[in-house]
Amino acid sequence: MAIIKLLLFGRKKPVGVRQRTLRQAEAPLRSVRRAYLFLGAPYSVALKQGTRNSLKAAEGQWTVTLHTPTRAAFEAFMDGWLRRAARKEFQRAVDRWIPAFHAAGYALPAPRIKIFRMRRAWGRCYYTKGLVTLNLHLIQAPRPHIEYIVLHELCHFVVHNHSRDFYRLLEGFLPHWKQLDLELKQFARQHRIIR
Repeated sequence: MAIIKLLLFGRKKPVGVRQRTLRQAEAPLRSVRRAYLFLGAPYSVALKQGTRNSLKAAEGQWTVTLHTPTRAAFEAFMDGWLRRAARKEFQRAVDRWIPAFHAAGYALPAPRIKIFRMRRAWGRCYYTKGLVTLNLHLIQAPRPHIEYIVLHELCHFVVHNHSRDFYRLLEGFLPHWKQLDLELKQFARQHRIIR
């Protein structure tokens, strides 16, 4: 009977756990210990209070100014800032490769880009929808690795699988792709980005 009650009504949560979590998110944030990786370089964070939310980068440090410096506000601001920076960087890589496809004789339209946090992949190509999804964590990698992943996904618009033709096409655009792939795997392992 106890199992049926658990299935129907679930376990009771300890009193105060949700309230404690909310209080932690709303409590003033004085400093950020975590370092961020951005385009292959580490950045520490200095936190300030000000009238406008902003981020300024200088020599390995980001100065983040928040109107209300709480953990929740900081996390929301950083997520938004990283997503905007990733979109700009990923679009730059697409804009770099599309003319190369046109010069090679492939009429490839620029795909739409969606950004998600993914656990096991850097990107996915949905060639029937004209869509490429890219991992938000890819913004942590150096630019050459970002450009390699974007190229990899764009090549799927021409060859839809990982056959010899696909790798021949990839190598035609980027002869040293294997080295970049190996470096990216080592980078991800070293920084525990994806599995």
